[in-house]
Amino acid sequence: MATGMWTSVSGAAAQAQAVDVVANNLANADTNGFKKDLPAFKEFLSTAERENEIPQINPGPIQDKHLNPILDKDQSHVVVRGTFTNFRQGPMKVTNSPYDLALQGPGLLEVSTPQGIRYTRHGALKVAQDGRLVTNEGHSVLLASPGGQAAPDADVAARFINLQDRGPISITPQGEIYADGNLVGKMSIVEFATTDTVRKVGLQYFENKDPQGNPPFEAKNTVVHQAMLEGSNVNPIEEMTNLIKANRLFEHDLKVMKTYGEIMGREANDIGKL
Repeated sequence: MATGMWTSVSGAAAQAQAVDVVANNLANADTNGFKKDLPAFKEFLSTAERENEIPQINPGPIQDKHLNPILDKDQSHVVVRGTFTNFRQGPMKVTNSPYDLALQGPGLLEVSTPQGIRYTRHGALKVAQDGRLVTNEGHSVLLASPGGQAAPDADVAARFINLQDRGPISITPQGEIYADGNLVGKMSIVEFATTDTVRKVGLQYFENKDPQGNPPFEAKNTVVHQAMLEGSNVNPIEEMTNLIKANRLFEHDLKVMKTYGEIMGREANDIGKL
């Protein structure tokens, strides 16, 4: 009986985490460059997780683990294995600011942070007091390096984009920056063979967890649009539907837990009187 109880408990806990993920997506429906998250679930079949062993005679009280692994079909539970990011393209909107840029395609803008190299789709840039081209948080936008590979930390400063005392700038669809008609450099816009190792750090930054196995390379399928920003790829109607679904599943699991509690209570109080 206890296994059915814990199946519903694990389901309720998983749906509660799903509600948190959906709520965070809805909260960032208007955040530029935001990419929605999706929860990843895994179902465990306890009978499949256990090794095939010869049953042993148990002289003590019978517990769930002693039940027949073939006939005990309700020993299962679900857990949230984390979240993954949906990199679907967000809508474009015109800002008319020469330092804003929107990426169309799978590319990511490479920036330098105190924690190391990070990547972002949020193209609201500005010029710092020392002339560096930076993000809203003050992280330096980097020049492209050969092959799109990230340079060693000691060489990152050499890749800063300096716009000190330069005139109006223009940015080409390939990410090349021109000031007063002169080429300043090409921004580092990279792509990945797979986004499985690209994990979100905060709301608008990403980190490559496996730079050796999944190295970045120079973007080939990404177009840069100057004076535009990419909006959030969150669809509020879709997320509200997901929120209602998760809440109803959560309530369903609570009802199952209550039912099992009542059955176990009757088992202990009524059957025990016989």
